[in-house]
Amino acid sequence: MPINFIYSESKKTDTTESFFSNHFLTARINSDQPSNDGFDPILENERTLLWKETHWKETKENELNYEEDINQYITLSLAELVNSKSPQNNSYLVNTSSDAGQIAINLDNDSEIYRVFRVNADFMLFHLGLFSPSTNNLGDTYFDKGGSYYNSAACSLKRARGGRSGLSDVLEKLALKFGKYVDILRYMKNSSSNYFSFHFKFAEEEMDEFQKRLTIESQKRK
Repeated sequence: MPINFIYSESKKTDTTESFFSNHFLTARINSDQPSNDGFDPILENERTLLWKETHWKETKENELNYEEDINQYITLSLAELVNSKSPQNNSYLVNTSSDAGQIAINLDNDSEIYRVFRVNADFMLFHLGLFSPSTNNLGDTYFDKGGSYYNSAACSLKRARGGRSGLSDVLEKLALKFGKYVDILRYMKNSSSNYFSFHFKFAEEEMDEFQKRLTIESQKRK
């Protein structure tokens, strides 16, 4: 869930969701990778069922070029990362050199399999795009693995829910164009030195609790 923060210089209030949305969309534009490039919003308008069945490949390709859902997914995911109160499911997380499939193969529940692959796919996306200290030197290393994770997440989600959904569509798009979104995140990172610089104002109760714990720990050490 997005949280509010205040810019230290202008004193204006913003939300983490809005902050990351602005940065990500600006990076898309400045890196010459605008949203919905090649998307035709009226391709299927007033088409007959026969036409849609005959041109299903063209229709599918057009759907893949629609990216507003991708923008929202990445923006909300980044907003969640800076919200310390958001539950993070790291129990299935593996490092980049390991294979999440080794965990998934021992699971029988499609919902759990989906979570394994999605958690690791998201980790790969943001690790390669933003957080790795070697981000700019990695090239397309692990791109295939990240795309594979998203594809496996989409497939297991469709099995768990009995068919296609908006989220499974997003995961499929991320699978097919994984490298593209890593590159946009890298551009975003290189364009700003403070994209994760937040200073949080604690509530009075939280400060009281913190001081109590600090006092107890100090007494223990004495």
